[in-house]
Amino acid sequence: MKKIVFLVLGVAICAASVFAGGKGSGSQTGGTREVTFIIYGDKTDRMTQFMANDMPKLLAEKGLNIKMNLQVQPWTEYASSQIELRYASGEDFATWTDMPFIARCAGKGYLYDITDLIPKYAQSVLREIDKASFDSFSLNGRNYGLPIGNIPNASVFFAVTARTDLMAEVGITDLKTLDDVEKFYTTAKKLHPDYMGVAEGSPTDTYGMVRMLSRYISDKNLLFLNELVITDASANNAQIWSYLESDEFKKYAAIARRWNQMGIIDPQVLSDGTIANSKWLASQAMFRNGNAGRPWEEVGSMKAQNPKAALRSFFVGDAKGPLVSRGTYSTAFQISVNAKHPEAYLEVINLLYSDQKTYNYMTYGIEGTDYTLNAQGKIATRPNLQVIMPEWASNNAKWQIFEGYIDNAVINDYLHWNDGSILQKDIGFIFDLEPVKVEYAQIQAVTNEYVPPITYGFVNYDTAYPELLRRLKAAGIDKYMAEFQKQFNTWYSTKK
Repeated sequence: MKKIVFLVLGVAICAASVFAGGKGSGSQTGGTREVTFIIYGDKTDRMTQFMANDMPKLLAEKGLNIKMNLQVQPWTEYASSQIELRYASGEDFATWTDMPFIARCAGKGYLYDITDLIPKYAQSVLREIDKASFDSFSLNGRNYGLPIGNIPNASVFFAVTARTDLMAEVGITDLKTLDDVEKFYTTAKKLHPDYMGVAEGSPTDTYGMVRMLSRYISDKNLLFLNELVITDASANNAQIWSYLESDEFKKYAAIARRWNQMGIIDPQVLSDGTIANSKWLASQAMFRNGNAGRPWEEVGSMKAQNPKAALRSFFVGDAKGPLVSRGTYSTAFQISVNAKHPEAYLEVINLLYSDQKTYNYMTYGIEGTDYTLNAQGKIATRPNLQVIMPEWASNNAKWQIFEGYIDNAVINDYLHWNDGSILQKDIGFIFDLEPVKVEYAQIQAVTNEYVPPITYGFVNYDTAYPELLRRLKAAGIDKYMAEFQKQFNTWYSTKK
């Protein structure tokens, strides 16, 4: 997925207040109903034109007396206090969300309970989006968010997405082992000495890289419940353990140290959180953590710099169990409790999945103006990349149209990615941070200072870990883990 990771970690809310979100003032019919959608990114002139001229035509053609407004905010506003203030002031709008943001906003009474509206006004969404996605946006059996997107996204970022054009240059066809990855780097580096090895890095990222090596470093099917807590996704129990106190962290740290010394990890990543992604999209890096969509989502930007660039995702290490899915959603919309016409929001979103023609119109725009197709039915040209939402947000794998330069093997990988996957065991679980909020704040201060240097191999684990552990214990990690285990046990017992 582009620009954003939808798993926001370490945010929770007291369970007693989570379910306080009201149903709102109720829908009102008659006359033109006005709705406002807030999305995030960059607005273009074509988006303005489409919303002014083309979207009204579609709504009229479908018999919907709705005026749709679109506001585009910078990504810094996503799930921000400013958005919450807009809810608190009584504004009428819907916006992208995730489960922690829903919990926070519902607990303050900002969100409309759309549970009873979904069967009547979102039948196409119900048909196209899996039940697990609705469960993911449910609080106490009530829906405060409408999921969109039907994509294969199991084990997001547990794969390695690599430059297959570079692999072909050095005679490597697969990345099944750690030796494969390291050989790829050392041989490709001789041909491209200015290229970055692994395009990952951030001054505050504590577990971004470990996921793509989890099948190598662990004998369990790892699932991260947040940046501190891991579990075995294939085990039919609620057992958790502390990632930073685990053998997995120690084994990973040894690899990170070696990669740092080999040059696979760039020394700039701890000071510049943007350089890795910039190098990657500029076609000047070799691999990064990946998922089902990254090979076709990001290769277009890379080809603009290097027409030969090609990507594919691989799993390093032996499978310890099936891939793990959170549900097939990309994101979800939450609607203001003050919405005058909540049903109208659902009707607009429902159009997206009503049929192939409408999906194309709302996702790609007008054929001949916003895109053209080649003889194989793939996109030949696409002068306008976005007319309403970016493609990653609304994608339906059953209907999406791939760019002509996407290899059929990549498409086949993508369409079958979720085959045989299992659902995450924590779908619907929200950790109530209140009992350990002081400890969590102290733990964050420690991890922000001590963990990234180990994560990126700038310090030796054996040297740095004793002080990290001492600080974690003093910060209260034992109390935090005990509280998490207690809550997860209680919640998990209700699933059986």
